Amino acid sequence: MSKVSRAFGAAMLCLGLLLSVGFVMAKQEQTTPAKDQPKKEKTATVNGTVSAVTDSTLTIIDSQKAEHTVAVTSETKVTKAGKDVALADVKANDVVTIEVKKGEGNTWTALKISVNSE
Repeated sequence: MSKVSRAFGAAMLCLGLLLSVGFVMAKQEQTTPAKDQPKKEKTATVNGTVSAVTDSTLTIIDSQKAEHTVAVTSETKVTKAGKDVALADVKANDVVTIEVKKGEGNTWTALKISVNSE
């Protein structure tokens, strides 16, 4: 009887350990996104030559001769030769690289405009 009791006890101990490991593994797999983490924005990079500049938009022509108009906000960072500049310092025929955020439909908003030095 004692061998049967020991075997049964050992089997129960093993079963308990396996169940415990299963619960711990299942708990680790359940990940919920933190509320504090911001959603990643859908961004893209657009390269081209400036054809027009206004207070709120920048229009460029890309290498395939397609025209793109990008909205510019007060949050848009503009750099030229590695230094921060105003949007007014961007001129027609400047070659630029623009990091854009895709919005509703086919709208783009510039996050960063880099005027490439020649």
